[in-house]
Amino acid sequence: MENQIIKDIVDKNEWLNGMYDYKDGDLMALVNQPEKFQEATEITNLTELFHALKNYEGVFKHKNLLFFNDWRYGCFVYDINNPDRSDYIEHLTIDAMSFESFQKTVNRLIKL
Repeated sequence: MENQIIKDIVDKNEWLNGMYDYKDGDLMALVNQPEKFQEATEITNLTELFHALKNYEGVFKHKNLLFFNDWRYGCFVYDINNPDRSDYIEHLTIDAMSFESFQKTVNRLIKL
């Protein structure tokens, strides 16, 4: 079920599926970009999640949230309970955030 949610989100987000880069001339983007977003790594600790998002690309799950992290396009946050897979609930620039700001944002999003 979770892998299908991830696939649906990637299919609908043109930054994550490579379509924007493809339209800009990168012919391999349609293959390379979605490859990073195949399955989620579940992280229950916010400190560990923040560290992972600062250092790695991919999909990370924390409670009801999926974080799709890309070094160029930032971090798209989706609520897995929202059936509209084209609608991310937040976009984060992790490198510009303090841990305290990140923690406050995530706690607000969990309560949605």
